[in-house]
Amino acid sequence: MAATAARRKEATFTINGKEYKVDENIPVNTSLNTFIRNYAKLTGTKAMCLEGGCGACVVTVWHQDPVTKQKAPIAVNSCLFPVLACDGLAVTTIEGIGNKLDGYHRLQTRIMQLNATQCGFCTPGMVMNMYSLLEKGHLTMKEVENSFGGSICRCTGYRPILDAFKSFSSDVPEDLKKRCEDIEELYKIKICEKSGQPCSGKCGDSVKCDKLGSTLLHIEASEGEWFAASSISDILSIFDAIGDKTYMLVAGNTARGVYHRVNEPQVFININSVSELRSHSVGEEIILGANVTLTEAMELFYKLAKEQPKKFAYTKVLADHIDLIANVPVRNTGTIAGNLTIKYEHNEFPSDVFLILETAGATLTVVDKDNKEEVVTLPAYLNLNMKKKVLKNVKLPSLDESFRVGSFKIMPRAQNAHAYVNAGFRFKINSQGSGRTLAGKPTVVFGGINPSFLHASKTEEYLKDKNVLDQAVLQGALKQLEGELVPDHVLPDATPEYRKGLAKALLYKFIISLAPDSVKKNVKSGGPVLHRPVSSGKQEFETDKKEWPLNQPIPKVEALVQASGEAKYVNDAPHLPGELYAAFVLSSVGPATVEKINATDALNLPGVVAFYKAEDIPGKNAFTPPLAGLDEEEQILSPGNVKFAGEALGIVVAETQDIAVRASKLVKVDYKDVKKPVLTIREVLSSGDKSRIADKGKIDPTDPKAKSEAKHVIKGNFDIGGQYHFTMETQSCVCIPIEDGMDVYSATQWMDLTQFAISQALGIPENSINVYVRRLGGAYGAKISRATHVATACALAAYKLNRPVRMVLSIEDNMKSMGKRFSCVIDYEVGVDDNGVIKYMEATLYENAGYVFNESVVGFTIHHFVSCYDQSTWSVKARSVRTDLPSNTYCRAPGSTEGIVFIENIMEHIAKTLNKDPIQVRMNNLKKDSPIQKLTEELKQSSSYDERVLTIEEFNKENLWKKRGIAFVPMEYPFGFWGNFHAIVSIYAGDGTVAVAHGGIECGQGINTKVTQVCAHILGISLDLVSVKPSNNLTAPNGMVTGGSIASEACSYATMMACKELLKRLEPVKKTMDHPTWQQLIAEAYKQNVDLCATYMFTNKDDVKNYSIYGVTVAELEVDILTGQQQILRVDLIEDCGISLSPEIDVGQIEGAFVMGLGYYLIENLVYHPNNGELLTNRTWNYKTPGAKDIPIDFRIQFRRNAPNPTGVLRSKATGEPPLCMSCVVLFALRNALDSARKNAGKSEKWYKFDAPATTENIFLTGLPKADRYIL
Repeated sequence: MAATAARRKEATFTINGKEYKVDENIPVNTSLNTFIRNYAKLTGTKAMCLEGGCGACVVTVWHQDPVTKQKAPIAVNSCLFPVLACDGLAVTTIEGIGNKLDGYHRLQTRIMQLNATQCGFCTPGMVMNMYSLLEKGHLTMKEVENSFGGSICRCTGYRPILDAFKSFSSDVPEDLKKRCEDIEELYKIKICEKSGQPCSGKCGDSVKCDKLGSTLLHIEASEGEWFAASSISDILSIFDAIGDKTYMLVAGNTARGVYHRVNEPQVFININSVSELRSHSVGEEIILGANVTLTEAMELFYKLAKEQPKKFAYTKVLADHIDLIANVPVRNTGTIAGNLTIKYEHNEFPSDVFLILETAGATLTVVDKDNKEEVVTLPAYLNLNMKKKVLKNVKLPSLDESFRVGSFKIMPRAQNAHAYVNAGFRFKINSQGSGRTLAGKPTVVFGGINPSFLHASKTEEYLKDKNVLDQAVLQGALKQLEGELVPDHVLPDATPEYRKGLAKALLYKFIISLAPDSVKKNVKSGGPVLHRPVSSGKQEFETDKKEWPLNQPIPKVEALVQASGEAKYVNDAPHLPGELYAAFVLSSVGPATVEKINATDALNLPGVVAFYKAEDIPGKNAFTPPLAGLDEEEQILSPGNVKFAGEALGIVVAETQDIAVRASKLVKVDYKDVKKPVLTIREVLSSGDKSRIADKGKIDPTDPKAKSEAKHVIKGNFDIGGQYHFTMETQSCVCIPIEDGMDVYSATQWMDLTQFAISQALGIPENSINVYVRRLGGAYGAKISRATHVATACALAAYKLNRPVRMVLSIEDNMKSMGKRFSCVIDYEVGVDDNGVIKYMEATLYENAGYVFNESVVGFTIHHFVSCYDQSTWSVKARSVRTDLPSNTYCRAPGSTEGIVFIENIMEHIAKTLNKDPIQVRMNNLKKDSPIQKLTEELKQSSSYDERVLTIEEFNKENLWKKRGIAFVPMEYPFGFWGNFHAIVSIYAGDGTVAVAHGGIECGQGINTKVTQVCAHILGISLDLVSVKPSNNLTAPNGMVTGGSIASEACSYATMMACKELLKRLEPVKKTMDHPTWQQLIAEAYKQNVDLCATYMFTNKDDVKNYSIYGVTVAELEVDILTGQQQILRVDLIEDCGISLSPEIDVGQIEGAFVMGLGYYLIENLVYHPNNGELLTNRTWNYKTPGAKDIPIDFRIQFRRNAPNPTGVLRSKATGEPPLCMSCVVLFALRNALDSARKNAGKSEKWYKFDAPATTENIFLTGLPKADRYIL
């Protein structure tokens, strides 16, 4: 058989210079990520979404171009790229560019120096993406900032990451450059063997990346075959050889990130070495090989537009559009043919490649199994039978200067998202006509309308030979378009109303752009989309060198090991002999009753070891023992009464993670008594079902008589959705049976809860359970009680099988089964005087608890609802509402976030109704002697607030379709001490070094850094003598949860007290010595048998008192009324940090929390199926968090000056959560922008309902861009 003759039976490639071979013993669909982590045992490269949407898995691949033969590095998503496609390639992982042994790469040290890591889970992928970019040389800051759309960070808010990488750009500002000077002298930097200089990443010549000889690859494994083809004829011969077997042509395998394959093909054919498919030629037309990557196409298009503008100026439009497709690593391996194939197989896919090629008038060349070529249009391609055919090339015409081409892609966020609607336009202008008269019929195409809609044919025909700048023609075209746009509605996609309106608006935008100087002045800015300049930030804080290392702005103590991939997380634990993997079987509906569970097919899958149901639990079927906030039992596995879609019904245990996940989908579940779920608070309130509502607290007025003074009555309501925590590390646990019990490595914020729950579930004593936590890859409340669910399930499997078991949830299962931030609503009525002072308030707050009333936050909501205002006339009730969703849980700043946005919404409502300055209304309602008054004046001055208000008013008068808004929000965050936190400090006599273990959990918030600084400060030693050890339940028994921003302070206090005890013991020894060094003192103390280990447990009975944290924020943003897109132009924020224990850490907490809030209010949208309750936004493809280009363009952070906290720990204040509460300022800035748009639309109402999240869709529909208002 020619296709298999003389083919090698194993793939050979290198990772970090070490050769690896892969043969038939490894599944042919194995990803590079799986191989790196599970076979090469290099855990610096992370895994999370497994669909190219988060960037945690990025590595560098050095490849040889099959056409030019040049070697080059590219960043790739290792979770998508097949390991067998690495044959002949060289892979570099984070371990390969720098480490403790060989020295660190400057990228790694720069990340540390600029405090650009928090939890650190995303950091290796970020570094490797930048490492690949460095090879280009002469990167500008704009290019750097544009290259991280596929790298998600939930912790930092991106600003420090971008600064760290922009410091390598050719146009780096002097101040940023100065901050990075001399870093090589402070840390061990990896030196290039060739140049003798610090490694720059440009080592392509030294990397082994050889083009293999004539023998290509053919591997036959038990579950499939892998071929590597060298030519089109080779592909066709393979087609002949495989007969009727299902097959897939493989390039980057990026389609798997869009549509997850249910059944793998029997044959994979790697076509990356087929030069005919990777070449291009340019003459009167452009001929692109179909397997040209999107990155290569984009670079070629930019080049042609610049070098041959008379023929190919339009290709810049295509390149700009490709830049909006996915992200850099996906574009590096994803190909034109691959993208078109997704569209071919899934007509509903809004393919940007398909759209822009059709816009340009491209054709496709298809080769059949007999090597015959056929040229087809793109629409015709969708109807071809492509079985055993190959897309050979794409042909694009030359278009002279009479053609005007444009395209749009409107997304939920700035980058790395599929389109709500995309659009392409190609108009040929008649040079003999007047205005912008068209020559012939134009091209008007849209994606995202419905699977069969492409050309707006009637609109094209209508516009033929017409002057598109004629108002009557414009309206006629919009009317034609209105008639032929029939959007479908498939959740979680946006509504038909939005998509239809958006399509019309995009046609209007393009027509404006044809002759911006010929349209009315106030219309002109409606043509282009929002332009985003390079972002920047400014951080101001005080630091006292006399107090150092306390109050010293230092990087996180773990930053370097995080940037080098040496930091270990739960799933990085070494794999043990006999180790197994567990996965949940989740319900697909709820509420319902399970009639039958049949696991036969799952158990018959090779590699599956066991399946467990509720009756297999030896102890108590609950993971919520009666500890703080957990009032109701939640079951580990449902015994049959399903409460919600996504509830765990069983556990599959298998030999690999992939087998466990696959087997979990094979378990068949029959349901009966399936009910339509009740999902929202408003549904419950409308139903009148009081059994679903529980009272949780209230505020009673102390001055009820003031009600008679009210002159204006204002009524309203405000609804806000939930939020997924989006920890980069999903729920994870490893359980290892040992001789006297079990070692548990859990990604938990609460060790005691984990220990207690496992003890009860297995019926074993607590002292047989050893819980260890080194660090978490993000938490935000997600890993308090919800982590215990996974830990108990994992422990059950390990206990039953007496083998190590690892359980790491996929992002889909994590999102489906775990609770999220409580969605909340408020109904209110307020009576105010002429100055807006509240004389009475009657309000009710509701939270969506999910199916049980656990971890209720509405009590926190009512507590923080007061904020900085006088509550004496308020009557407020707080209620929890039971729905048919997973039990919701704490999420960063739980309750406080919702409480503050509720009261600030009311303040805005009052100001709008009375036509009063919103800041003055707030000041009129302040508590007596509130520091907010002074902070407000300070912020107004430093932010030039009054001047900007006037500038914005003028901007809005001059622009019909671009609007700006500015807003102000104050905050008082009452902070209380609670719980208990241990610290143990040990001094080692040999060298005087110190080890600390505490009861907190390092989640990225910098607790270990603050503890290190406090320890060194109290003992009077240098920071490098102190090391913080992993948390465990032996040194910190019966401890409290790390949450509520308290743990850093509490553990610092406990450490301080333990250190003071040690100093007390050392003092008598010191008195006998003559100015000893630290090491001499410790050596002598050891000789005198002084106990050099001290412990302390912090409680709220210690020398601390509750206090308030104050903050003020101003935000300005700009809105494109014709699309609903927005960008935050500037944020000025002052927060009261007391005397910061660690200023750089606190800056990071403020920025990260604020940006997480931006996601909550502007982007993140949870969508459930109304009939079965299934979460539909359950992965990175359809649930979007803020990206690097969604943060404020100008982000200014300032600590309150001269404000030590006399009642806190060492005069500091907590910072982890309060900043998120102020992020609601963007909602009110947005409302102010939309006020101007609605006024232009003829709406005169002072207030309108505008709920959150204020997604692009919500903004568009609220801005009222009706087509009959589209003027020229």
